[in-house]
Amino acid sequence: MATVTSLRTMVFLAALALPAATALAQDKPAAPADAAPADNAASAPSDDANNPWNKLCGQDARTKKQVCFTVRELRTDSGQFLASAGVREVDGETRKILLVQTPVGMLIQPGIRVQVDQNTQVPGKYTICMPNACFAEIPITDDFTASMKKGKDLIITTQNQQAKALNFPISLTGFTASYAGPAIDTAALQRQREQLASEVQRKAKEAQQKLLDAQNAASGAGAAKP
Repeated sequence: MATVTSLRTMVFLAALALPAATALAQDKPAAPADAAPADNAASAPSDDANNPWNKLCGQDARTKKQVCFTVRELRTDSGQFLASAGVREVDGETRKILLVQTPVGMLIQPGIRVQVDQNTQVPGKYTICMPNACFAEIPITDDFTASMKKGKDLIITTQNQQAKALNFPISLTGFTASYAGPAIDTAALQRQREQLASEVQRKAKEAQQKLLDAQNAASGAGAAKP
């Protein structure tokens, strides 16, 4: 069952029109020492400038406190969503939550683990699975956020249905500036989303055209044979 915090967080994200995060990975890191090798670790080249960490802030309707969420997505080159992670903070509270989103089809019981680079893994449990993604909440300390500011990648490790570990590395480039800076303007966020949608559409058309060209070339070669 989802916790009250997770439901409030998802409602908060939905209200801000964000599907729970923003960005791509840089390089495929080594699998954690105590995890099985990830045979399908998520990794895709990316441009950090086009896939930033975003800081969103708004007021919790129930408590009237300001809630801020610094978040980033991991997507494939074609724009397919893979995972996301974000730090959630409430004004006046010392407790911080790392909200993680992973694809569906993962084993629920083992939960997930997160780590910065090759630092110690922090375990977490899934709180709820929706039709398009599963969510997990992990209480984190100031030391963990400090390591995020200095690190290269935040690595999410979960298990697929074959109990094989999958790594989802989210680049930490830009985290410090977004975390310490002001909340992003909603108009700017909308422009980012429109640019992403346009880029995804462009790449999909390119892939479709390449497939058609390959099919035409194969047909032409077959017709040319005596």
